[in-house]
Amino acid sequence: MIETNRLNIEYATIHDLDDMYEYVSNKEVMKYEREDYPTKESYSNVLSYLIEHKFLYAIRTKENSKVIGHIFLGKTNPAVNNEYNIGYILNPHYQNNGYCSEACRAIISYGFSTLKANRIRAACNPENIPSWKVMEKIGLRKEGTFKKRFFIRNDELGVPIYTDEVVYGLHISDWEMEL
Repeated sequence: MIETNRLNIEYATIHDLDDMYEYVSNKEVMKYEREDYPTKESYSNVLSYLIEHKFLYAIRTKENSKVIGHIFLGKTNPAVNNEYNIGYILNPHYQNNGYCSEACRAIISYGFSTLKANRIRAACNPENIPSWKVMEKIGLRKEGTFKKRFFIRNDELGVPIYTDEVVYGLHISDWEMEL
């Protein structure tokens, strides 16, 4: 378990399904995500995969142990680059309190110190201002914007929709300088 002043961060379990479904079933929360989950079962299948591969961390408040969000941390390809991708989603009832930044800083520290990551990167739609503001707040640096790079979903006619993607990253040497 990773502990911060206000949070406990640990591998997600299937017991977290109800708390997580509370926010991943919200269309506004998932606006910039590739998937949407119309049923709890549809999210349960994805959650099971992420749990099995140890890619997903539940963010819990120390106050009541409720899962208020989650962080994805997984190795990018090729694995030899030792680069990890970080992503996060927070329940809207807990946004704007610094929880996401606090949890992400802790996961980045874990990634560099325990996993021995060379780099950690994150990406989002440039219109997702709260997401890239978190990236900047936690010390990631903007590396570029790619036009129509990210497949989001198919439209009602089955035509793929691609969105722009802004990429942020941090090398371990830059992280160590900030400590």
